[in-house]
Amino acid sequence: MMPTRIRVFSLLLAVILTAPAARSFAADAPKEKITFGYSAVSPTMAGVWMAKDIGAFEKYGLDAQLIYIASGAVVIQALVGGSLNAALGASNAVVAATLKGAPILAVGSNTSRPGMVLWVQPDISRPEQLAGKRLAITRYGSSSDFVTRLITKKLNLDGKVEIRQFGGVVEADMGFRAHQAEGRVASQSPAPGARALVDAAELGIPYSMNLLAVSNEYLKKSPGTVERIIKAYIEGIAALRSRKQQALQMLAKYMGPRGGAPEMHYEFVTKYLDAVPRVDPAAVDTILEMVGHSGPVNVKLYDNAIIDKLKAEGFFDKLQQAGGK
Repeated sequence: MMPTRIRVFSLLLAVILTAPAARSFAADAPKEKITFGYSAVSPTMAGVWMAKDIGAFEKYGLDAQLIYIASGAVVIQALVGGSLNAALGASNAVVAATLKGAPILAVGSNTSRPGMVLWVQPDISRPEQLAGKRLAITRYGSSSDFVTRLITKKLNLDGKVEIRQFGGVVEADMGFRAHQAEGRVASQSPAPGARALVDAAELGIPYSMNLLAVSNEYLKKSPGTVERIIKAYIEGIAALRSRKQQALQMLAKYMGPRGGAPEMHYEFVTKYLDAVPRVDPAAVDTILEMVGHSGPVNVKLYDNAIIDKLKAEGFFDKLQQAGGK
């Protein structure tokens, strides 16, 4: 009888002594590697940057490599080609590619209104003064291109201004600073002294700046991974508001190439980025109009199922109660 008791005691002791090691092993378990692309050096990307900065991807068992590709269209090509597992890219690029048959789907969005401002040279104070002038954008088909066209249409300047592409975000800002353009639609001031003429968000236009997209095949084969990616992104958005000092440091790091004070970028983040990154159907309708699509849509452009599921489960409420941590 005693040997049996001794054996049981020894077994329990072994379990107790090895439990911390087991937990440590679980914590150090290999993470699933993913590549996440983003298409602009802009505070619109702050949610995914913050998710990486606070370790939200790792929390959900993901080893995420963030890759900057200075073009929404190229990001989508990389997504379709399998080089990326997920991407936060220009909404019009995602929608246009899907309409043309690209096997991708939006599973989230970062804004439900255009988070951009029409900045002009200091000597311009009224929209009508832009007639015959040049507006700088990054590339044709980019978010800056589409929002510029939305604004000019609202201001009755459609066809009255020249829209010129400069390349990336930094290049378009430099073009404005060199007075190669009188206006620039951007998420932040392109130059010291630039005048904020019109805030696109105040024009009553439903619009998603960027869509979080994955391939149809990836969503079908790895729905759990896609859900974890979305969870990490949501936690990144929440942490932007609850961890201001860390957010400011993160913005200084990622927004360095564009300059500007981190506080300015932070103001944008808290004003425009949606806490619940659900794709707004009205915003998609705006994108469809801007890409020139009319009539019925015969492909699935977005799927809010994962975000709706998380909301029903109380994920957002729990995150808010925990202070975004």
